[in-house]
Amino acid sequence: MDGSSLFGPCEGWSLEPVATWLMTEGRRLPDAVTLVTELTVRLDAAGAPVDRIRLTTTTLHPQVLAWGVFWDRDQGARPWTAGHGGQNLDAYIGSPNQYVREEKKAYRRRLDSPARPDDHATLDDLRKEGMVDYLALPIAFGSGDIAVLTLATRLPTGFSDADLARLDVLAQFLAPLFEIIATRRITLGLLDAFVGPRISGKIMNGQVRRGDGDRIEAAFWYSDLRGFTHLSETLPTEELLRLMNDYFEYCAAAAAARGGEILQFIGDAILIVFEIGSKEREAEVCESALDAAIDAFDSLAVVNHRRRHAGQPEIEFGLGLHLGQVTHANVGSPSRLAFNVVGPAVNMTARIQSLTKEAGVPLLISSDFAKLVTRPLRHVGDFSLRGIAAPQALYSPIDL
Repeated sequence: MDGSSLFGPCEGWSLEPVATWLMTEGRRLPDAVTLVTELTVRLDAAGAPVDRIRLTTTTLHPQVLAWGVFWDRDQGARPWTAGHGGQNLDAYIGSPNQYVREEKKAYRRRLDSPARPDDHATLDDLRKEGMVDYLALPIAFGSGDIAVLTLATRLPTGFSDADLARLDVLAQFLAPLFEIIATRRITLGLLDAFVGPRISGKIMNGQVRRGDGDRIEAAFWYSDLRGFTHLSETLPTEELLRLMNDYFEYCAAAAAARGGEILQFIGDAILIVFEIGSKEREAEVCESALDAAIDAFDSLAVVNHRRRHAGQPEIEFGLGLHLGQVTHANVGSPSRLAFNVVGPAVNMTARIQSLTKEAGVPLLISSDFAKLVTRPLRHVGDFSLRGIAAPQALYSPIDL
């Protein structure tokens, strides 16, 4: 089929207005859900016989194997994700999606013909939805990766040869737009996973030069595993990593639920920030940080119950809470940078944590922090801290 039959007056609908939109307004859309939503509006206006779309791709992320957008007339466009291991499930094995991804070829199947014994469950589902014809197309990225566009119609006559040719060209128009969105998603996902949403936001907003940063007031959490040297010398590597990951996971989950964000993993230690933002929110944020700390101890108590029954060492850690102002800035060498927090408040929090074993309690709280919270606390004692002239009064929850 030549170009005039695709874009000019021809049998059926014209791809021209859809392609023009993709190359102008469509290329500025921020995400895949919006892209597919707006695309279906243009396809409907052009008269394209499309009643169902799936646009999917694999990705690079610690938790997500593949993602995409599902659209149909009943539910509209919605995001979809699959975790690692999804490639081993029946939903993927032997599917048209697998065929297209691995063979890099189109797959077409009339659904009004009799079912075959080797038909994948996807085709049965499509028949139940009233679809008559199904087409899956490879979308080749410049990186070499293959995304997949699938389309289905309820039109009794199915896709014509002209429809198939136009939809194939549509996939080629979609390729650069979807690759840009997918690449941006990978970038943001990896930044969020490895440096955290707060820092990734700063980087994406242009704070990339050495020295870029700002002053923040925050409540700080500093926690450290107890007996880590002994554990690292006696546990097999796999078991040590599982223990550390359990500790990190439950502390991070408790903090995130209360508005905290991990700034750094420092060996077996965790530095978490609960940004205050304004003076009026000091007490609220400190209450949240303390609640998060209690939640972490409670969650790991359940984990430790299981570990005891399995004959595994328990996860024990000390935790310090304090608040103050710090500089959150991009520091390092010209070619290797990292966002870090600099200021006495962070050092104070770490030193408070270091006294938990000596004080015989797992959680210690500074007096500045303690006066802002309503949970009942007990005075543990006055302690000398390295670099601090006067002894510091430290507190702990009476029910911990």
